[in-house]
Amino acid sequence: MFHTLPRGLVALALLPLLSGCSTLLTVAYLVRPNDVPAEYAGLKGSHVAVVCRPIVELEFSDAGSARELAGVVDQHLRDKVRGINVIGQHEVARWLDENAWVDYPALGASLDADYVVGIDLEQFRLFEGSTLYRGKAAVTVRVFDVKTGDVAFEKRIDDFSFPVNGAIPTSDRTEAEFRSMFLTILGQRIARSFHAYESRDVFAEDSLTF
Repeated sequence: MFHTLPRGLVALALLPLLSGCSTLLTVAYLVRPNDVPAEYAGLKGSHVAVVCRPIVELEFSDAGSARELAGVVDQHLRDKVRGINVIGQHEVARWLDENAWVDYPALGASLDADYVVGIDLEQFRLFEGSTLYRGKAAVTVRVFDVKTGDVAFEKRIDDFSFPVNGAIPTSDRTEAEFRSMFLTILGQRIARSFHAYESRDVFAEDSLTF
């Protein structure tokens, strides 16, 4: 007669058969799929605005990329954070177009948000040489409590690269296609700060080759 073993015992039974860095990832997934907890879980059930601003040096060349990145983070939070109410990017963009910039809490107060996820885009480039794509970016992410103006969470992502290994010939994709791909990966990495996720997701992204 066969008996069903608890998932945790199955994982332990498999340990001797596994080796290398895949062992921890495999066992973690078998025991609990979303094995990495949120770094900051305070956005659940809140009214949130997501804003990305390039530093002055990038303001004219990459303002569109900053807004696209905000849109990726916006959508990922909608999909992954329970009970969140994210203010539409069209409302955020309209406020930015119609008002002189003050600070993130002021924008949040104008949009009746509880929190603002403020993303400062400090470095952004798509090319490695003239014939290869390899995106690089640096961002500082902060969550502002609109009522108090305090920073509830802060994280810096330095020297983010995609692909991690190698590069993509410019003959394989258009610049617009690669930009969209790079911003999607970067946006997902930012949004993961606010929800639990599977460690193997990051492992799979970092292992992508082209």
